[in-house]
Amino acid sequence: MLILCEKPSVARDFAEALGCEGRRGYYQNESITITYCVGHLFELAKPECYDPSYKVWDVTKLPIIPDRFRYKPIPDVASQTDVVLSLIRKQAHDDMVVATDAGREGELIARLVFREAGIADISRIRRFWVSEALTKEVIRKGLETAKPWQDYNRIALEGAVRQQADWLIGINLTRYMTSGNNTLFSVGRVQTALLNAIAIRNSEVARFIPVPFSELEAAIQSSNGTAIKAWLVNPKTGKTAFFDNAEYLHTAQTACRGKAVDHVQATSAREVKKPEKLLNITGLQKKAFKLHGNTPEKTLELAQALYEKHKCLSYPRTPSRVMGDGNVELFREKFGLLSSRYPDYARYCDGSIIVPENRNIFNSAALEDHHALIPLAPLSDNASVQEKNVFDIVLRSFFAVCMPDYIYDKKHLVFHTGDYTFRSVINEVIQKGFKAALKEDVEGDKEDQEVGQFDEKSCAIVKLEILNKKTSPQKEFSQDTLLAFMENPRNQEDVKLVGLGTPATRSGIIKNLFDRGYVREDKKKLYATGKGLFLLKQLQKDERLRRIADVGETSAWERQLQENPGEFKKSIIEYLRSCIKQGEREHYADEGLGRCPFCGNPMREGQKNYYCTGYKQVPPCTFSIWKEVAGAKISPSDVKLLVSGKPTGIKKCMSKTGKQFPAVFILEKDGKLAFRFPEDKPRRPPKARAGKGQ
Repeated sequence: MLILCEKPSVARDFAEALGCEGRRGYYQNESITITYCVGHLFELAKPECYDPSYKVWDVTKLPIIPDRFRYKPIPDVASQTDVVLSLIRKQAHDDMVVATDAGREGELIARLVFREAGIADISRIRRFWVSEALTKEVIRKGLETAKPWQDYNRIALEGAVRQQADWLIGINLTRYMTSGNNTLFSVGRVQTALLNAIAIRNSEVARFIPVPFSELEAAIQSSNGTAIKAWLVNPKTGKTAFFDNAEYLHTAQTACRGKAVDHVQATSAREVKKPEKLLNITGLQKKAFKLHGNTPEKTLELAQALYEKHKCLSYPRTPSRVMGDGNVELFREKFGLLSSRYPDYARYCDGSIIVPENRNIFNSAALEDHHALIPLAPLSDNASVQEKNVFDIVLRSFFAVCMPDYIYDKKHLVFHTGDYTFRSVINEVIQKGFKAALKEDVEGDKEDQEVGQFDEKSCAIVKLEILNKKTSPQKEFSQDTLLAFMENPRNQEDVKLVGLGTPATRSGIIKNLFDRGYVREDKKKLYATGKGLFLLKQLQKDERLRRIADVGETSAWERQLQENPGEFKKSIIEYLRSCIKQGEREHYADEGLGRCPFCGNPMREGQKNYYCTGYKQVPPCTFSIWKEVAGAKISPSDVKLLVSGKPTGIKKCMSKTGKQFPAVFILEKDGKLAFRFPEDKPRRPPKARAGKGQ
C-alpha cells in the first residue's frame, strides 16, 4: 500500500504509527510505503508556456485564457517531486491512500501530483480525511474508514477552480492595469478588495466631523457600600447621550445631587461565559500584533520555527479553534506534561473539565484541515525572545481553555429619582472562573461593571458629573483589525459576508499590499498610498473593473465558488472578457521608489526589476535592482531603503546548495548588492542581480 502525505512531519507520524523505516524521501516496511509532498509540488505555468508571444506584455493579446491549464514542477522541491512521482508510477496497481490535509488545498495538491504522474483512474484510491491530531489510534482508525477518493471530486474541483480563477484575474488584470505605465500594478481577487477597504476606511476617518455631546454620570451607592455608575436617560431619545436639551441635563444635576433613589426597576439573568476557544493562526497573529507588534507574516514565521525547529507547537497554518473528538487523551497528556513545567500558568485550571463532552475544546464537527494550535512540549531555553513571546501566547490560551466558566448575574437597573431616570448594567459575579487568571478583561459592553453584590433596594446618588464628549469615527485599520476584518468582512450596509482569503494565506496577502507599495503603516495605522489610490481610481472609472475592488463582490464570488464551481469559472472568464478594452490609459507619475544613487533620476518598477529612468539619456544609466536575489524577494520598500543607503530587513536567502540562511542586503558604492550577517562583514551574493551594467 502506498500512502501520500502533504508534509514530511505528517509522513513521520504515519511511519511511527505503522512501523515504517526512513528512506530518502519516503518511509517503508514490507507492505507499506509512505511518501510526502512538501506543500505544493506543482504550480500553474506562466503565460509564455502557452504562447512565447505572451512573454511581452501586450494589451492587445488580452485576455489570456488557456483552453487547458498547464502545470510545471516547482524548482525548489524538484528532488522530492521526482521521488513522489516515481513511487506512484511504480505502485500504480497497488492499494493507494491519499492522506494530504483534509481541505480544499490539500485535495488540490494531491490531485495535481496524481495528474502529473499520469494516473487518470482514481476509482481504486481511497481518501484518508482526518483533521484531528494524528495519534497512532487516529491514524489507524482513519485508514480503516477511508472512503473512495471519488467522493471528494467536488472539493477537488473547488480547489482547482479557485486556483485557476486567481491566476486568470491576476495575469489579465495586472497586465491590463499596468499597460501604459512603467510601474507594475498588481491586481488580485482578494488583495485589491482589501486595498479598497483600507482606502474607504481612510476616507471615512478623514471626512468624519466630530459632534459634541454630553452625559450626566452618577455614582450610586447601595447600603452595603458598593458603588456603581449610572447615566441619565434623555427623555427625548431614550438614550444617555445629550446632543441638545442641555438645560434638562443641568437641571437634573441640581435636582438629584445627594438624593436617595425613589425606586428601582431591576431585571436579572444568570449568564455563563466559557473561556475563549483555542487559537487558530489568525487568532495568534492578532494577539501577537497587539501584544508585541509582530506583523502577521512574522508571527507565522515564528510559529513555523516553533513547529519545525523546536517541535513544541502543533501545525501552525490551521483555521480551526477546537480539537477533534478523538484527541481527549492527547490533550490530557499535554496538559499533564505542561502543568508540571509551567505551574503558575496552570494554577487556575480544572483538569476535570478535559472530557469529551466539553464541546468548547473537543468538537470534530467544527474542525477544518487541522486542529487548533496547542503546545506539544516545553520550549527549549535556546529559543529567541520573539519565539518565546509567541509560544507564551499559545501556552496561555491552552491553559485558559481548561479553566472554569465565568458565571455572573447580569442586572439591568433603571433608577428613578423624582422626575429623572438613570440607567446602568452590572455583573454580579457568582464565579470568577477563568477571568481570575487573565491579565485583560473579557470583551463586553462598555457600560458593564463587575461587582460582588449591589443592593438596589436601598441606594442613593452620591456624586454627579457632566461629561463633555465627542462622537468618534471607526479607527483606521491596523494589521490585527485587518485580519479580523478578513475573517468576518462586512459591506457598507454592515451585512456579514464570506471571509476573505484563508487563515493560511491572509498574512501573505497583507504582506503583498506592503511589498507592492499599495499600503503604508504609520503608528500601527494602515493607509492606502498614492500608488494604491491611483489603481483604485482607474478601476472605479469602469463599472465592470470596479467589481474587483468590491469586498461584497469578492465575497459573492467565494459563495458562488462553493455553490457551483463550474459556473463560477465561467463567470470569471466572462467578466475578464468584458473588462478588457483598448485605448489610452492614464499614466502614473511616481517617485515613491526614490532616486538613482548614480544619476539622480527616479527609480521605477518593471516586470522583473527596479530600474533607473535615466536608461535613455546619453550616456545611459544602467543601474537596476532585480526583484529576486539569492532566493529572496526585493520589495519596493526594500528599494527605497537601498537607494537611500540603508539596509533592508532580514531576508530568507538560499545558497547554491539550497540551504536557507538569514541576511540583510546593502547597496555598496559600486551599485552591487551585498549580504550583511550579524557580526560579519558584508559579502556579495553569488551572481548578485543588482548594479550598473547588469
